[in-house]
Amino acid sequence: MRQPHLSSFFNFSAMFRKWIALLLWAVSFSGAAQNIDLLILNKNYNQALSVIEKGLEMSPDAELSWKQANVYKQLLKPLHAVKSLENSIAMDSTNCKYLVEYAELQAELGNHYKALRFYQKAVDHSKDDLNLKFKLGKAFMNVDNYPKAFEVFSAIQTKDSTNLVYNKQLGLAAMKLGKTDLAVDMFESVLERNPNDLSAYMNLILLYLKKKDAVQIVRTADRALYFFPDNPSILYREANALYAIKEYEEARPPFEHHLAQNEPVFDLLENYGITMYFLNEDTIARKIMEQCFTMDPANQFVNYYLGLICKRLADLPRSVEYLNMAIAASQPAYLTEMYHHLGQVFGLQREFKKSIEALQEAYKCNPLRTEILVEIATTYEESDINKKLALNYYQKYLQEAGDKAQNAEFAQERIRIINQISRK
Repeated sequence: MRQPHLSSFFNFSAMFRKWIALLLWAVSFSGAAQNIDLLILNKNYNQALSVIEKGLEMSPDAELSWKQANVYKQLLKPLHAVKSLENSIAMDSTNCKYLVEYAELQAELGNHYKALRFYQKAVDHSKDDLNLKFKLGKAFMNVDNYPKAFEVFSAIQTKDSTNLVYNKQLGLAAMKLGKTDLAVDMFESVLERNPNDLSAYMNLILLYLKKKDAVQIVRTADRALYFFPDNPSILYREANALYAIKEYEEARPPFEHHLAQNEPVFDLLENYGITMYFLNEDTIARKIMEQCFTMDPANQFVNYYLGLICKRLADLPRSVEYLNMAIAASQPAYLTEMYHHLGQVFGLQREFKKSIEALQEAYKCNPLRTEILVEIATTYEESDINKKLALNYYQKYLQEAGDKAQNAEFAQERIRIINQISRK
């Protein structure tokens, strides 16, 4: 009988030793893994890292690299954590846990586009995980891709229409896309079950502002203030929302409530002053706007409304000063109205030359405002500077305004009278 070759025996012996070594390593690694978890639980991060590094030197392991990444995150070393997670993904590219962790880390580092790609990969490998899809939807929100975010959140909401968190995110996406009614429904549904959600009230106020629904703005703010009494953010948003839709009487109480309990904020104070102007509370409006003037003397709107307030209070010299400052600081879109008022104020002071110059500037800024030509013409007549110039402006008015001339009969009558006088 043929005897086994001696080399075969040695090969088997070497393989057996390898199996034994591998088995011993597996047992020791299992114990080490438990030890690593315990070290992490006890926040012995440096010691945990030391054990992990030794394990990875013996054999690369995706789960061990993932634990290493988590330790680095606890030590606030995100770039080290990124490297560890990349090693995990290289060894197991379909593991959703690794992909999501990597995506979250990229988001923390500000790379939202890379985060989005890895959230998408995770969803591709776990299509029925709603929480994972929710994270993908938020990732789309982070890169301002609101249509895709809306698509994701809508799909989630059809699967689970009662989840507050899902509904809230769908509301935010709808709000960004101008789907106002749906956004209102989502935020109202959130508040039905969780009336302590301040952000939902704040968003609803903005949505009702878009709908120009003053009743709902007040109602929503009142509901919010029940749970958050005297909250300055609620009062601020309510007041400015009502101001924006020109509900000045309704805007006054939240303005005053806010300012009575908080340091004045410039834009709130400015809007309050303008509100009081439109409510014909000129003395109060002037006091408020003068306070704004001390905060920002170059603000065109502050100076403009101070000019109007002083005009109504018959403080004409101050009105001229403020309107001139408004013009100096103004953008072209507002110059016409400012020059127009300045011309009227000069006219009231019987400074006709200055009045005509200001009215001419007003018309130059916006030639569509043809009615200003009538004012220039009547000012020329009243000043008795040159009746022919008045005639020219009446004729120019009829020509420029055409069928839209609101004062056509008046202009034609003045032309007839001026011609009649000049023939005598």
